[in-house]
Amino acid sequence: MRTMAYTCGATPHRTVDLIDPHGIMVNRIESLRTHAWDVELAAHGIDSAALNASTVQLEAKCADLSILDTASNLFDADIRAISSTGNRNKAGTITVDGWTQAALITGIEPSRDLPDPAKYTLTVALLDGVWRKPATVQHFLSDELQPGLYLDYPYDHPYDYKAPTRGATTINSTGAPMPFKMVIFGPCTNPSITIGGNRYELTMTIPVGAYVTIDSQTGHKTITMTDINGDTTNIFDKATRGSGLDGGRYIFQPIPAGETNAQWNGFGWDLTIIMERSAPAWLTS
Repeated sequence: MRTMAYTCGATPHRTVDLIDPHGIMVNRIESLRTHAWDVELAAHGIDSAALNASTVQLEAKCADLSILDTASNLFDADIRAISSTGNRNKAGTITVDGWTQAALITGIEPSRDLPDPAKYTLTVALLDGVWRKPATVQHFLSDELQPGLYLDYPYDHPYDYKAPTRGATTINSTGAPMPFKMVIFGPCTNPSITIGGNRYELTMTIPVGAYVTIDSQTGHKTITMTDINGDTTNIFDKATRGSGLDGGRYIFQPIPAGETNAQWNGFGWDLTIIMERSAPAWLTS
């Protein structure tokens, strides 16, 4: 473990360093790596398996109680925000070496006070059940950014030859289908992207300079358009959801594992696989 921090949900610009030798210092994180699938057994196998929210405890110390007081106020603010609004996005986030999970610090139990460094136990509610980290962004450029992509027919006719559907390969290096963030850049009308057997489609026009961001993470599913001025609009209703998961036209269909063919027409788009693990990676680069 190299870095560990709590980012506030109610005040996102505030961050509490959890491995600060001069402030709050969590020395060991075994409890964050401890996990268990909630498995429903069948006669000769399992009917279902899920990683659910859980509560863990972290042993910590702090030589400066003013830092602990400030952190406690931030922890409390997040709990009040999520309990009063019911908005899950007001929860904080714990980050360990780039792996993140929505979380709340729900309790502090001291075992020793000053003049020695204060020792105490943090009770942490891990809300997602999984840890997530974005993989490297995969860029798929628009036609206009790739001169000479198609040869022009040298004669004029009262009709045009249609450019062929573009093709490329998406890469999901994990061993299972994963959620994603997808950014589609304007200008384009009714953009659709086919990856494997699923079609990701919007029924709308994205203007010049604007882009649409699709986030498929469980608990965070959103579709927003950002215009040329930076203003954002919720366009969830513009996405095709078909019959849902595995139906062939589901906007949030996880990206298959491995290398998968992708097809689209003309516009540019980015894809970021969101890697999920049951615990933060033991080794990080």
